[in-house]
Amino acid sequence: MITVRESPQHGRGVFADSFIAAGTPLLTFQGPLLARTQLDPNDYHLQIGEDLYLGPSGKADDFVNHSCEPNAGFADGLVLKALRDIAAHEEITWDYSCAIDEADFAGFPCACRSRLCRGVVRSFRHLERPVRERLRPFALPYLRDRYR
Repeated sequence: MITVRESPQHGRGVFADSFIAAGTPLLTFQGPLLARTQLDPNDYHLQIGEDLYLGPSGKADDFVNHSCEPNAGFADGLVLKALRDIAAHEEITWDYSCAIDEADFAGFPCACRSRLCRGVVRSFRHLERPVRERLRPFALPYLRDRYR
């Protein structure tokens, strides 16, 4: 259903092998549980709680790139699902702001080139309220709960 290969956006990415219907579960994020003090800034990691992160899994979930107009989002916990139909060979993306909620996160430049590009990937807490409201249904559960 999905393949990791070179991405025109950033390094490697995850791509659909064939058509994927909206609502289809794509992958589940995995990896060792880590506290923020245990993170290696050179590794992939995913914030899943105030001070709880998943370290790299070595699987496809480490390579799903960001988009400000994603075609995938979180459903049940750490399951990434298709938010809309995804064409064969299309890159699968999710909005990284749907997981990050660090007060001191400086953000980083966005390279998604979507029509809704915000220019910078920021913590969920630092997004404008209308953007947070649009993204909240697809954010990780800890953020959905915190920003009701």
